[in-house]
Amino acid sequence: MRHRIVISLCIAAFYMLAINFTSCSKPGSTPNDPCAGKTIVVTGTTNPTSGGSTTNGTINATATGSSGFTYNLNGGTFQAIGTFTGLAAGTYSISAKDNSGCLGSQSFSVVATTCPTLVITGTTVAASNANTLNGSITVSAAGSTGLMYSLNNGTFQASGAFTGLGAATYNITAKDLNGCTNSAAFVVSSGSCPAIAVTATTTVAAGPTASNGSLTATASGGSSPYTYSINAGVTFQISNVFNNLSPANYSIVAKDVNGCLGATGNVTVASAPCPSVTISTTTNASDKCSNNTGVINITAGGSTGLMYNLNGGAFQASAIFNTLATGNYNLTIRDANGCTTTGTAQVNVAAVGPKFVNVKTIMIANCAFAGCHGGTSPQNGINFTDDCTIVSQSARIKARAVDGNPSIMPQSGPISASDKQKIIDWINAGGKHSN
Repeated sequence: MRHRIVISLCIAAFYMLAINFTSCSKPGSTPNDPCAGKTIVVTGTTNPTSGGSTTNGTINATATGSSGFTYNLNGGTFQAIGTFTGLAAGTYSISAKDNSGCLGSQSFSVVATTCPTLVITGTTVAASNANTLNGSITVSAAGSTGLMYSLNNGTFQASGAFTGLGAATYNITAKDLNGCTNSAAFVVSSGSCPAIAVTATTTVAAGPTASNGSLTATASGGSSPYTYSINAGVTFQISNVFNNLSPANYSIVAKDVNGCLGATGNVTVASAPCPSVTISTTTNASDKCSNNTGVINITAGGSTGLMYNLNGGAFQASAIFNTLATGNYNLTIRDANGCTTTGTAQVNVAAVGPKFVNVKTIMIANCAFAGCHGGTSPQNGINFTDDCTIVSQSARIKARAVDGNPSIMPQSGPISASDKQKIIDWINAGGKHSN
């Protein structure tokens, strides 16, 4: 019986000895995060659409920070290349995924090429009388190519000739091969009506999206009083003044007391010159191991009602953009009247912090060697020579090296009180690469 007790004690002692000298970390520790230490940055270029309703824009995206990338557009299926074609004007999100499943993303704005100004001119032939349908309109447009024409929002046709028309006001729209459009009103009168001339004067709107322009029409050649409608509308008003107009082309139709009609053709309400908006930015760098911690703070002046967007995204009232990854950003500032100013800003990688440097030095000296958390096959896949692995394992480091059994981690024995305090100071400061 005595021999059995001695043998049992020896086995227990050997078992405890084996634990003390073969483990760098406790069994069942958290698996290594394959994305730790990676900052996947997506950059790229865009090509605009041809304008109008076309869908021939493109995005060419490239990712860095890892390898084996595939790409998707707006959460769709991943593909081997970062080129996406057949896009309409709009904002898109491109995500890149590496061969470990780690992701990075970026927003891109595909813009439409500005539509040309289509100028519509034409002639009319009056109907014989108010009850016949033998009037006509023949128009042509200049300013682009592949032009088609529509009468009163009907089917577009290659010819600008429309026949079989009664006495009335008609709206003709010209459309080019890219879907860019413009419209003008034409009056087919009755043979018994005099020629009514209509002219107009305008005041400018305060900006591209302002709606405080106005138009004043004057009619002559018929029998007063006259009434007026805008853009081939069916409702006529007594006043010859039209307020609250945005910058655009308008046409005014005047009707005399006998129902005879005349029109102005295109009258342009222009936009006032945009003010000069000044832009300056300050940025906070993004932590190397904590993605999307960068900040851009925009300061702008020179106008009112300013709104801000980043990389073609939605406009916001705040001039501060948070949670940004490292990279270059395009800024747009828009005032209350739709005037825009653009700029750029860069979010860099934050410098390494002195507290982190202290902790990494401790890890290198005590844990990051072959057979433990270093070398080609580190314990549990955790390599403490890697900056971002140290950041991701901050809780483990504190539990093992500061709070836990010193014979477990580090393997070489307990660290000094000074080194323990350095670890605590770093974690209390935030436990980031930049702390």
